[in-house]
Amino acid sequence: MTPPRVVLVGAHGHGRGHLDQLSTLHAEGRVELAGVADPRPPGPEQRAAAAGAPWRRDAASLIEAVTPDLAVIVTPVHTHVELAEAAMRAGAHLLLEKPPAPSLAGLDRLLAVQAETGRTVQVGFQAFGSGAVTELRRRIDAGDLGDIEAISATGLWWRGEAYWNRAGWAGRRFLDGHDVNDGALTNPFAHAVALAVTLDGSAGHDSVQRVDLDTYRTRPAEAHDTASARIHTARGTRVTVAATLCAEAEEDPVVVVHGSRDTATLHYTRDRLVTAAGETRHERADLLENLLGHLAGPAVPLLVPLAATRAFTEVAEAVRQSPPPTPVSEDRLGDLTARTHEAAATGRLYRELGSDWATAPAWTWTPEGS
Repeated sequence: MTPPRVVLVGAHGHGRGHLDQLSTLHAEGRVELAGVADPRPPGPEQRAAAAGAPWRRDAASLIEAVTPDLAVIVTPVHTHVELAEAAMRAGAHLLLEKPPAPSLAGLDRLLAVQAETGRTVQVGFQAFGSGAVTELRRRIDAGDLGDIEAISATGLWWRGEAYWNRAGWAGRRFLDGHDVNDGALTNPFAHAVALAVTLDGSAGHDSVQRVDLDTYRTRPAEAHDTASARIHTARGTRVTVAATLCAEAEEDPVVVVHGSRDTATLHYTRDRLVTAAGETRHERADLLENLLGHLAGPAVPLLVPLAATRAFTEVAEAVRQSPPPTPVSEDRLGDLTARTHEAAATGRLYRELGSDWATAPAWTWTPEGS
C-alpha cells in the first residue's frame, strides 16, 4: 500500500514537533513527507528532518505543486481558512491546528468546502485525545454522575511580554483586515472552553444559546488576557469559564462536571480524572496517528472532527464580536485567583463578584437570528 503523501505547513514553533513526527513516520515508511512550507528558512536540524522534501516559503504554491493526500496545517489562526480550503480543494485531508477558524463564518466556510470535497478534517485539540476525556464521557453517558447540573472551567497561568511579542499576530484581535481573535479564552485556554461545551453534549447549529462575557487586558496587546464567560447551551446547561494569563501562582487548568450524584474534575493537561471514587490516570492518543488510522479504515473513529468544534467556535464568535477588553492595571488583580475559583463555582462573572478592578460593561452574545 502506497503511503500517503503529506505536506507540513508551518514548521517553526509548534510546527517543529509536527516536523519531527512526520520525519519519523517518513523514515518508517508510513508516510511520504512530500514538502514543507514556512516563510522562514529552515535551520540545519529542520533541513535534516525534512528528509530531502522541498521547502518553500509559499504554502499555496507547494500544495498546488505537490497535490498531497494529507496536509498538516500549523499556522497562525487568521491563515487557517484560506490554507485549509486550498488544501481540501487540492484533494488533501487535513490535520488543522486549533482553533480551526477565528470566526463562525470562517468555520461555516470550511464545513461547506469539506462537504463539497468529501475530505476528512481533524482539528488539533490535543486534549480530546486523552483517555481521561473518553472515560469522563463514558461516565456521563452511563449516568454515573447523575443529571448534569453545571460545568465549569478555570485557567490560571502567567504569560509575560515574550509571549505577547512572539509573533506579529500574537495578542491581536484583527490584523491587516483579517480576524485573529487571539486571547486567553480562544487560544491558550481554548482546550478548556472546547472541552467544557463539548462535554455538555449539545451539538449542531446554535448548540450555544447565549454567552455572557467580560474581558480584560493588562498589557498593550489588544486581545484579552483575563476573561470570564457564562455559556448557556441548547441542553440548558450553565457552563462557566474563568481564565487568566496574569496568575501570580499557576495552577493546572481544570474542567469540572457537576452532577446530581457525583462531581468529576478533569485535569486535561495531565490526563487525570478525579471523582468521589478516587483518581485515575490515562494514556493519550496522538491526533495524527488517529487521523492516519481513520483514513486507513472507518473502524477507527476520528477524535476531533471539524463539525464537533462548532460549539467552541460559537463561544469564540462571542469573543470576536465583544467590545474591546477593559484595561486594568495588573497590580490591582490581588484577588484574581480567588475570584477565578469563585466565578467557576457560582456561575458569576468577574464583574459580578464585587472586585474593584472588574468594571467591564455587561455584554451578551446570542446566535444570529435567535
